[in-house]
Amino acid sequence: MSESLKLHWDEATFLEGARLAYTYQMRHTWRRYAGWVFIALTQFGVVGAVSHGAPGLLLVSTLLLLYWYGLRWPLRKAALRRFFEKSPFAGETLHIVAEEEGLCINQRCVPWPEFKRVLAAKEGYLLDMEDSFLYIPKNRFENSDTREAFSSLLRNSVEQFQKVEL
Repeated sequence: MSESLKLHWDEATFLEGARLAYTYQMRHTWRRYAGWVFIALTQFGVVGAVSHGAPGLLLVSTLLLLYWYGLRWPLRKAALRRFFEKSPFAGETLHIVAEEEGLCINQRCVPWPEFKRVLAAKEGYLLDMEDSFLYIPKNRFENSDTREAFSSLLRNSVEQFQKVEL
């Protein structure tokens, strides 16, 4: 049994997959809570600076808050864009064939054990390898039967298959 599809690997698809990976990873690490503590202390710094007339602390706290709420994702997105542009698959149409042995992408087959996990989200599947990922949006499948067959193959072939709500 094999399932095949064509996927245009464009910047929007890459960024959608990167955002899914980032959101999932942040939900399951201590960094999320450290970020909350950081932002709470920074907001207290603004209040303290205003009430005690400390312009230096007010400036630093304000800059940190601007970064956290307004610049964090745009800066990450810019770095991801640079990474995408250097990718050998950037802008290409990938021919993906899912087989019992592994996932073949443009004639290169990746055995199933090389995939650390699969995150099945509402929008698509994130196939996570050690140093890269492949994101396949669900709307790229021809029909729901093809999508379900692909999902079943992933569930049976990759050790860590998780449905996630993000």
